[in-house]
Amino acid sequence: MSDGHPLAIITGGTSGIGLAAAVRLSDRYQLALIYSRDGERAALAEKSLGGTAKAFAIDLSSDQAVHDGYPAIVAHFGGPPELLINSAGIRGLAKFFLQGCSLERCQELMNLHFFGTLRMVQKVLPGMYSRRRGCIVNLSSVSARGGYKAVVGYAEAKAAVECFTQNLAVEVAHRGVSVSCVCPGLVETPLTADQVSRLQESSLNFPLGRCIEASEVAEAIDFLVRMGAAVNGQIVTLDGAGSLAKVPLKPATR
Repeated sequence: MSDGHPLAIITGGTSGIGLAAAVRLSDRYQLALIYSRDGERAALAEKSLGGTAKAFAIDLSSDQAVHDGYPAIVAHFGGPPELLINSAGIRGLAKFFLQGCSLERCQELMNLHFFGTLRMVQKVLPGMYSRRRGCIVNLSSVSARGGYKAVVGYAEAKAAVECFTQNLAVEVAHRGVSVSCVCPGLVETPLTADQVSRLQESSLNFPLGRCIEASEVAEAIDFLVRMGAAVNGQIVTLDGAGSLAKVPLKPATR
C-alpha cells in the first residue's frame, strides 16, 4: 500500500495524544497506528482517518512482539517509516511508600514507556540512518522533572525517555535524523478523564485555567516534525506555565 506519502508509525495511535497526532498528520503521511488491546477503538480510529491509516496490535513491552510486528507494518505499506512518534503509555498513579507502589508496577511502567520507546527506535533507526533522513518524536511528562506526588515509576520512566532523546539526537544528527521530545502537563484524554475531573474540582493552581488539550500536543509534535534538524534534541514543554507556578501543598499524612 502506497499513496506517495511517507509512512509515520504512531504508538498509542488509536486514542488520546497519539490519535490527535494522527489526525494532524493524516494529510501528509500514511499512518501505522500501534495499539495494545482495544481492537474496537482501533477500528474506530482507522475509520475516522479514512484510507490513510492501518492499526496494528503490538505489545510494546515485549521484545518478541515488536520483532514480529514491525515487519508486518513495513510489508503492508511497502517501505519503512520516515517518522516515529512514541506516545503509547499507561497510567502510574501511586505513592511509593504511602500507597505501596510495588517494584513490579515500577518495572511495568519502565518497560513500556522507556524500553518500549527503545524497542521501536531500534526498529526504525537503521533505515533512517542509511537514508540520511527521518524524525523521531518521543512523549514525556512534566512529572519527569521531579517533585510530584504519586507518580513513582511513571516519572522516572519519562525522565529516562528525555535523557535518551537528547543522547540519541547527538549521536545521529550528522545523518540527518532528528530526535526530540514533547513534555506535556496534564492532558485531558480517555486515560486521564477521572484525574482531570478531580483536579479541576480541587484548589490546585493551573495558571492556564485548564488542562492541556491533546490537539495542542499534536500541534507541538507537528512543529517538531516540520522543523526537523533545526530543533534536534529539544524537549518542548506544554503545561501552560504550570511547572513554574508555586503551588501550596499540604503535607502527606497517614
